[in-house]
Amino acid sequence: METIEQVREEKKQLLQEIEALLAMISAPVLVVDHTGDVIHTNSIAEYAWQCSQITLGNKNLKDLVEQEAILQFVQKGKPANNVPVTIKDAAGGMQQYQCRVHPLFVNRQAVGAVLQFTQSTAKERKDQQDNHTVRYSFADIRGHSQLIESLKTQAAKVAMSDSTILIRGESGTGKEVLAQAIHGSSPRKNGRFVALNCAAIPESLLESELFGYEEGAFTGAKKGGKAGRFEMACGGTLFLDEIGDMPLFLQAKLLRVLQERRIERIGGSESIPIDVRVITATHKDLAAMIAKQQFREDLYFRLNVIPLFVPPLRERKEDLYDLTLYFMKKYSKQVGKETKRLSSQVLQRLYDYHWPGNVRELENVIEYVVNLEIGDLVTMTSLPGFLRNVEEITPIVSPALSTAARPHENEAMELLTIEENEQYLVIQALRRFGMSAEGKRKAAESLGISRATLYRRLQAIQREKKISK
Repeated sequence: METIEQVREEKKQLLQEIEALLAMISAPVLVVDHTGDVIHTNSIAEYAWQCSQITLGNKNLKDLVEQEAILQFVQKGKPANNVPVTIKDAAGGMQQYQCRVHPLFVNRQAVGAVLQFTQSTAKERKDQQDNHTVRYSFADIRGHSQLIESLKTQAAKVAMSDSTILIRGESGTGKEVLAQAIHGSSPRKNGRFVALNCAAIPESLLESELFGYEEGAFTGAKKGGKAGRFEMACGGTLFLDEIGDMPLFLQAKLLRVLQERRIERIGGSESIPIDVRVITATHKDLAAMIAKQQFREDLYFRLNVIPLFVPPLRERKEDLYDLTLYFMKKYSKQVGKETKRLSSQVLQRLYDYHWPGNVRELENVIEYVVNLEIGDLVTMTSLPGFLRNVEEITPIVSPALSTAARPHENEAMELLTIEENEQYLVIQALRRFGMSAEGKRKAAESLGISRATLYRRLQAIQREKKISK
């Protein structure tokens, strides 16, 4: 049986070994307990905080680091890599660092953590800020249609969880805008939003971009290795766009990462824990790809925990006015021009067009018009050629629009009345699906109304002789 003196000697020897190990690390290190009180430091930490190890030993983490998330990682026993922090030195200075958190457990209880701090160069800090700053919020998702309002409400609710999200929608509908809005409204909003387009990177490089690599892993590998997107997004959100283009061999590895919440760099043997929320997006039909064995079914179920669908612009044309006005003001301001008016013929043409490129295509059209139109009124000759050649459809735009009056209080055009807008949508749906019973059923479904409501609207239009019986 050990005596009290032997226990003290063993504890003293253990502390000496810990101090020796900390001294070998060439970056500032703090060892803290569950409350954030500093237990140990290394000599390099003295230079970072401009005070002695003895003084640091009497401090709490909140006195040394201006980042509450770090203490939360410690208390929850969560590991983290490259978390941006600001340290406060004794002279009152502020320095930008990145922090790696390695939790300490006793009997499966988090009792503290080892914190290692590394300082980025000014260029690296600027690049990180540029690459991982969220630029969009729910306010940037324009429109007041039932489809888009329902989408925003649902997305705002799921933003508060850490569940994986799969966003579906055609190209140009704004899937990344929605992903950024979700991140910006989530508890992870202070962490990074890291995006990766799986279709834009060659298969041979995609794995290293996702999971990183160790030094010497392959010819041309960066000295010291490189962190992958999963490590970069720790504490934040990883957005994988065009997930349907990910090769099958990487789908298997991604599935394991989502299940285990750990990654291994290429050429490395260390299993690195990650704390990342994953949001994916695709314009492809994943169910059809599964049937053709082009996409893993088990990965699909892992990604599709919360499915969100961004509707194409042709299915929410009641939002076209809001979007057109927003882009008109945006690009007029950029080029230093007054907001232009749209003729009734131009507005009708915008409503008639089917917009295969969705919101992105509409934005490009408005940018084209703003740059090339020299007058105050946008006419048909101002539109791109493909829009001027759209098949003519009987105008049903409000007569008030034909005057193309000067906008009042910065309004670029006059709104259709609600009744006129409803009539227009009903007519377009019936022209698309036909006047048969089945066509009317599909038209009602596409408009999000019952068949009884469609018949009532149709009768009202027929009474006004908008369409033939």
